[in-house]
Amino acid sequence: MSDLDLDPQLLTACAVDLKETCRLDGFEDKIQVMECLRKNELKLTPGCKDKVFVREVQQAEDPDIDPLLQKSCSVAISKYCSDSQGDELMACLENNLHKSGVTHDCKTTLRLRMLGEHSNYLLNIGLRKSCKEDIKMFCKSTLDGIKSGSIQDGRGAVISCLKNNLAKISVECEDSMTTILEQEVVDYKLDPVLGRFCAQDIGITCPDTPDDQVEACLRDHIMSIKSEDCTKQVVRLITEAHGDVHLDPLLMRACQKDIGYLCGRVLPGQGQIIECLQSNQARDKNALTPTCTSMLKSRVEMWSNAYERAKQYDSAWRW
Repeated sequence: MSDLDLDPQLLTACAVDLKETCRLDGFEDKIQVMECLRKNELKLTPGCKDKVFVREVQQAEDPDIDPLLQKSCSVAISKYCSDSQGDELMACLENNLHKSGVTHDCKTTLRLRMLGEHSNYLLNIGLRKSCKEDIKMFCKSTLDGIKSGSIQDGRGAVISCLKNNLAKISVECEDSMTTILEQEVVDYKLDPVLGRFCAQDIGITCPDTPDDQVEACLRDHIMSIKSEDCTKQVVRLITEAHGDVHLDPLLMRACQKDIGYLCGRVLPGQGQIIECLQSNQARDKNALTPTCTSMLKSRVEMWSNAYERAKQYDSAWRW
């Protein structure tokens, strides 16, 4: 299945798209053909789009039939993930993304695949498995909207629903969602909803900010954000980071020693580490290092600002 010649139905369904959107006649490099169709998903004709998505799901479930991933990441697979099978291969590559043995081409391909995982939950096999019951329980209206065509899940609808229900989902699902959130902290463009609603505010408030610092910039400047939709997204980011300190790299870095010494046995999630730090500070004002004390003070101010903005827009405030 790695060769499109073995899938004449896809070539037939996408004949017009290959000529008009990709400007290809179907006889170029097969990897080039498939990647063009993937990148232009929103422009594809309905029949072609359906066929391409079926292929994407197949490749997500079995990366061995993803020729671009196998070609660009062959060294990383051999070095770090030789024992990984099926959908576990993608998880292994993601976990080793920043290792020295991962080439630029491999990182580029992985990011493309991660964009798909963050946009449509059906392409994130691990999350699809661990959150199966949670999605049924908490995201029924979203699934109904996707089925009726009123919602496009290629824009992150189901994952956004899970984010809005972080306090309710199962432990297994929360683990998968934590991975999603940690990846988005490093690269905000992996969050299609944030990117859609905050594009203008990012350009105004956080111009030239590196991708791995954009979320922090938005959180720090929540009082300056103009649009209601973006404000709600940033309130969400702040509540997520309050729930799990690992989603706030600056606070984590400032308080790393304090967390290790005072809260080493506290499990992450549900704001427990923040509560531990604040409880120790309440008992002894000198319990925390000066760096942690200063950063925690700035975070208390940020949480207060987020609460005020949430009230302004009637947005959900969870903690």
